[in-house]
Amino acid sequence: MRRVVPLIAALALLGGCSQSTDGNANAGGSTPTTTAGQTSKSGRPSSSSTSKEPVKRPKTINIEAVDPCTLLTEPQRLEFGLDRPPQPGGVPDKESCTISRDDRKYFVGLITDSTAGVDDYAKSAGKVTKLEVGGFPALMTESTTELGVSCSVAVDVSDGQVVDVRASSVGETDMTTLCQVVQPVAAAVVANVSK
Repeated sequence: MRRVVPLIAALALLGGCSQSTDGNANAGGSTPTTTAGQTSKSGRPSSSSTSKEPVKRPKTINIEAVDPCTLLTEPQRLEFGLDRPPQPGGVPDKESCTISRDDRKYFVGLITDSTAGVDDYAKSAGKVTKLEVGGFPALMTESTTELGVSCSVAVDVSDGQVVDVRASSVGETDMTTLCQVVQPVAAAVVANVSK
């Protein structure tokens, strides 16, 4: 586990994957995007990058006080094969949590970021696709580094606030599988944080 936690910090620079309707994540677009964020009246980055229209969300969720280790229930973690206890931290300067597997095939990082808009996540290296998770706009990012691969879903829950769900591997699991893993995890996280 000590080896995995520092790796999530390095893989934190990687991006994500997912879209969801009715609790299932599906790609909502196939055109990669690298749009820049705008600043809202509050001074926070805005989630809308292509227009001044308000972002369409089912609701606005303030995640500033949300512990990312509480975003999945124990039965959900077991359903997704995440049989190790959640470990706080793993990503510098962000509220984050890492959940691993005994077989170390992959691990999941959960981040509640109240310092950046979803468009800031589009600036990361890798393939970026616009998606929707539980009615919320999201971005899927697929990234590869010398440390491994990562597929993440950054969900726009409020202007300047993102829930980022990442599935990462140091070589045991391929990108396609990680993106298949992270999509239902992101849908469950959004459902839980929306309650």
